[in-house]
Amino acid sequence: MEHHPFLSFDNGLEITYSDIKEKKSGSEYITIYFEQPNESGTDFKSAQCDYPCGSFTNIKGYSSEEINGLWKHVAKAGPLAMSFEKGAKYA
Repeated sequence: MEHHPFLSFDNGLEITYSDIKEKKSGSEYITIYFEQPNESGTDFKSAQCDYPCGSFTNIKGYSSEEINGLWKHVAKAGPLAMSFEKGAKYA
């Protein structure tokens, strides 16, 4: 499964997304990945969220408050990343 680059921010946050996956029910989704250096710069914080209708999983280093802040990126980036990936799948 490939991670496609999507957004990079000045604070080091990188957002990537997966190829389209299919649930047993037949519905399609992508996984959105978040990664950024921790405050000391010695490691990375990371998390992932299935879009649409997913929750955050594999959370490493992010606080609950930071995860709440990442939801805005899911809401904005999710629809666009999904449309990019659907276009690539059906092109």
